Amino acid sequence: MTDLLERCRVVWGRTDRIAAPPALRVVTDAVYRPATDTAPWSVTGPDGTQLDGTHPDGNPPDVAADDPVAGAEPVPHLYLGPLAPHYGHFLVGTLGRLWPLLDWHGPPPRLLYRGDAEPAALPFLAPILSAFGLTPRDMVRFDRPTRIAYLLLPEPSLVEQASAHAVHADLVRTIGRPFWSGVTVDGIERPAYLSKTRLASGISRLRNEPDLEAALARRGVDIVHPEALELPDLVRLFSERRVVMGTTGSAFHTAAFAAPGRRILGLNWARHLNANFPLLDGLNGTQGRYYHPAGSDTGPDDGFHFGWSVPDPEGVAEELVRRAAEFDALEAYDAKRDAARRRAERGPLTARIGRWLGRP
Repeated sequence: MTDLLERCRVVWGRTDRIAAPPALRVVTDAVYRPATDTAPWSVTGPDGTQLDGTHPDGNPPDVAADDPVAGAEPVPHLYLGPLAPHYGHFLVGTLGRLWPLLDWHGPPPRLLYRGDAEPAALPFLAPILSAFGLTPRDMVRFDRPTRIAYLLLPEPSLVEQASAHAVHADLVRTIGRPFWSGVTVDGIERPAYLSKTRLASGISRLRNEPDLEAALARRGVDIVHPEALELPDLVRLFSERRVVMGTTGSAFHTAAFAAPGRRILGLNWARHLNANFPLLDGLNGTQGRYYHPAGSDTGPDDGFHFGWSVPDPEGVAEELVRRAAEFDALEAYDAKRDAARRRAERGPLTARIGRWLGRP
């Protein structure tokens, strides 16, 4: 193997692991107020105490005590906060407030959310909620001030680019286990590459991805478009394939639902890696190996935050296939290449001094 792929060692953000569960508040006779033209949304206690929601300046909104208040259905409500319609944003946002369902007793709750998203329009939502005997029809939002007899307000079990509580690992395993039950884990040696070529918008786009895919296909890699798969099917793919590869994106987060110990080869547009990848990889023992192709360039791209290109699609494809075959030896190999790269960057004299001092 060559130095065409440089291992991403610098993480952008934090990856804190927290053993204790997040905080959970239980409030009786809470009042939810949606946003209006003159006031932001808010959740208050029966005495007007601010529970969630602030002005843009960070101060609690003024709440009129004589607001007309409707009554919610007399069942427990679990507060989810904003419902993120994008799959990746949902996984690092909304999902983190579902953890109380792991130990739920009593009548099924209503899931209170805010925002404009329509639950029935999100294809990933029904499979996730099914783990708890719920459906998108159990999600509610209010368009007027509403009193809720019994409201649970959980702190999230995962905060993107920051931290994950141990219970979040329990959450994703509980959701994902039924999807890959019965699958022969690592039963397919042939790698799968997760393509973004059919996406019209997103965060990033690899401009010459078709060239990379063609080179990978010639080397026996299956090209898969994850947006064409239902969530359970994508989880099964991660579970049965020995190695899954692609450019970094939210599809990789699906490995958290899959069988433990997944192997991922990711191409990243920069040398630094978004902390969400190691943060979610750590939930399920996913072995994520992320690389920056040397000589890549980035720039504006219609429909995406940015586009980027790899300088040698054939060479990158060859490297990916070799690394897939030798995946279990990559830690030692990459460490040696990192050391060699540091010596080259220091120059001959500094490298000789380093060897005299016994430093790599």
